[in-house]
Order: sequence, then C-alpha cells, then structure tokens
Amino acid sequence: MTTSETLVQDLREAVSSGGLTVVYQPQFALDTGAPGGAPVAVEVLCRWTHEVDGEVPPSTFIPLAEDALLVEEIDLQVLEQGLEQILEWQRAGRAVELAANASPSHITLDYAEAVIARLAVAGIDPAFVTIEITETPSPQLLPDMRAALARLRAAGLTIAIDDFGAGDTTIDMVESLPIDEVKIDRSLTQRADAAADAIVTDVVARSSSQGWRVVAEGIETPEDLARSIARGCHRGQGYLLGKPMGVAEIEALWLR
Repeated sequence: MTTSETLVQDLREAVSSGGLTVVYQPQFALDTGAPGGAPVAVEVLCRWTHEVDGEVPPSTFIPLAEDALLVEEIDLQVLEQGLEQILEWQRAGRAVELAANASPSHITLDYAEAVIARLAVAGIDPAFVTIEITETPSPQLLPDMRAALARLRAAGLTIAIDDFGAGDTTIDMVESLPIDEVKIDRSLTQRADAAADAIVTDVVARSSSQGWRVVAEGIETPEDLARSIARGCHRGQGYLLGKPMGVAEIEALWLR
C-alpha cells in the first residue's frame, strides 16, 4: 500500500497531468411521483485510478487534496470536464443540468470568477449548472463565502448545500446563506423514524417558503424512494435510481 506522503505526490502529478477522470450520477424528478424516463440532471464526480493501488476512493484522496491545497484545482477540473460533456449532450438535444461539488475551504470571489469564466468559454447557460457546497467545513462558519456565493447566483448559477443532516448544520443556519437547493444526506433519506420524517418535512416546508429545491440523496431501496416522495422532496438520486456511471450508461437512460 502506498504511503500517504507518496499518495499526495502522485495526486499532485495526476492533477497537473490531467490524470483524474469523472463519472456521472443521475438525478430524477420526484415531485410528479415515481421517477421515470430521462434524468433531469447529473452530478459530476471525480475518480482517481492510482497506477499501484488502483481505484482510490474519494473518501481517501479528497482529504489529502484538502491538506495539500489541491482541492480547488480538482473542483475546477471536474467542473470543466462536466461542462464539456453537458455541451455535447445539449448539442444532441438533451437539456440535462449539471451539478458539481465545491469545498467551502476555497470558495472565494476568485473561485467564483473562475467558474463564471469557464462557463463563458464553454458556452453553457449558467441556469443549467449547480454548485454543491459540501457541509465540511461548515459553510455558515466561513464568512468570506457569502460574497462568492452571491456572485455565482447573480451570474445565474444554482447554489446547493450538500449532505444536509450529516453534520451540525441546521436549517436555521442554512436560511442565512444565499442558496437555491438543499440536498438531504443519505443518513436522513434512509431513516424511517418519526424524527427523521419531522426533520425532512420541516426542511421541505422551510425550503418551499424560500423558493428552494430539495433533493433526496442516497435512495437505495423502494422504501427510501417512497419516503422521499411522501416527504415532498423535489428530486432524488441514489443507487436505486442510478449509480455513478460513464457517459455511455447515462446516454442509455435516455433510450430506455
């Protein structure tokens, strides 16, 4: 097994040489009942295949990237690859949206301008792009983010809080942020107890009053799907609906 220090060096090389790849996980509309047909959006996700260790999970290499100050470059590279693919699909008549992750640790006005510039180069309407802010570190504790998020929203992008319910962030904290979407963490999506029902139902109600969209993550069973629909979530994603997959597999969803 490669040491952490060597992994960081190899990750740095992969970032500089374009050695990272992406997959796409589909999102489906839930607000009309059980999903069917084509996905309304795809989330672009980073993957890294190490020449010795093989597939390195994001849970391993993303923290390394954070510590090595590589995560902003990774987020921008992944966004660029996603934008190129979305443009291809749009030219083929597939008006699918793109969601891409971003760590709160690097969300600054410079980052916002870099994102906007990449959309302009790609020729993508910002209305088709969502930037998902991961919950760690807690975004409400990073005041420099507010101006950057406002800039992205003013440019027409959608801003989402990812993994809501996985940490200490509350809906009261989220309401103070300039956002458009809340993604419910799998830990809540997969719970069938009354407390989880109450939390998600409250998020949906508060989101509706704000004009936000709610996406249920981690839908892995028919019961998870039924709960998410009953709770009023607008969209859903998870292994039941579609695992992270390559371009050909996503395109097959439009043909089924």
